Amino acid sequence: MKFSSLLYLGLIGLLFTTSACDDDDGTPMLTIPTEYVSANFDANVVAENTVINELSTMTAAANAAESDAQTSTVNAIPYPTTLRAVTVSDYANLVDGWLVELVAAANSPDGFQIPALGESPAADQEGGLLGSRLLDENGLELEQMAQKGSFGAACYNHALDVIENGDLTDPGTIDKLVEIHGTEVTFDVSETTAAATYSRRRSDLTAETGYFYDIRNALLTAQAAIAGGRDFDTERDNALDAYLEAWEKSNFATVIYYANATITGLQNAGSQTGDERLATLGNALHAYAEGVGFAHGFKGVRTKQITDAQIDTILGLLLAPAGGTPTSFRFINEASLIANLEAVIDEVQSIYGFTDAEVTSFLVNNNP
Repeated sequence: MKFSSLLYLGLIGLLFTTSACDDDDGTPMLTIPTEYVSANFDANVVAENTVINELSTMTAAANAAESDAQTSTVNAIPYPTTLRAVTVSDYANLVDGWLVELVAAANSPDGFQIPALGESPAADQEGGLLGSRLLDENGLELEQMAQKGSFGAACYNHALDVIENGDLTDPGTIDKLVEIHGTEVTFDVSETTAAATYSRRRSDLTAETGYFYDIRNALLTAQAAIAGGRDFDTERDNALDAYLEAWEKSNFATVIYYANATITGLQNAGSQTGDERLATLGNALHAYAEGVGFAHGFKGVRTKQITDAQIDTILGLLLAPAGGTPTSFRFINEASLIANLEAVIDEVQSIYGFTDAEVTSFLVNNNP
């Protein structure tokens, strides 16, 4: 092992007597600790921390562009090098273009222009603010595409690389999976970022159940199995599968959340006028873009339950086909398209076998 130091094993020993005790017939049994311990966490996660920080920096620049839109000149937003390198190549190419278009929308002299029913954006439109939300001319909030999509296309994709190509005899490798999900060594729910913020929101923080805790328990198991030796390779591999499954399910449970939030926003705007209506519509399309980003970010990821064809179906219902021109603005004018959002919820529920009770639970954000 690269990381089987006496210090590490001593720390593990504080949590459980041994990770490999025998049952009555001499078969090794794995004991799982209740807390995650790493002797050298920060050193083990330098690359993953860089990805998370670069994603945060890019998102902050997009937020600043939205704040400065139509009032001051917004400079180009760079796509950070390490973040881009771990991103599925097709998605990285899209982010390149979205960042350029986002800046163009911020520097547009006009706010977002809602096309008339049955019409498309005028050729000279670049987008702009709708309420407080910065949209491109097609009504898509590109910040969400760059950020939320990167949770799958970059962070989850990197986790796959760690699992498939990393040293799975080294307990320190599991540290990388903790960090890239957006958690930290204590799994404090008030200290989450990136995808972990959303696995937390899809969890019961009082009962400590749900995807955030499934991920925590899977990583505790994987770390203990590696520390226990080769007798526990099956337990390790099953735990890593459980980690990926919980991450993917939390991602698409969040698509359900945002599809429902979009429906609510569009319906609320129907009874409003003036600036209040525009602000509500902007917030509705903000929620909509988050759902699009979460769904689109898993397209092209090689190991997942959902298929790329199923993602294409979802993106088609959302009027945001992969690699095509979105017609997101239509949700503003065509009340019948609420049925598309309802169909997205049904499609995701069917793919993952979510119960009606689970879907209902996904409609609430659980925060510390």
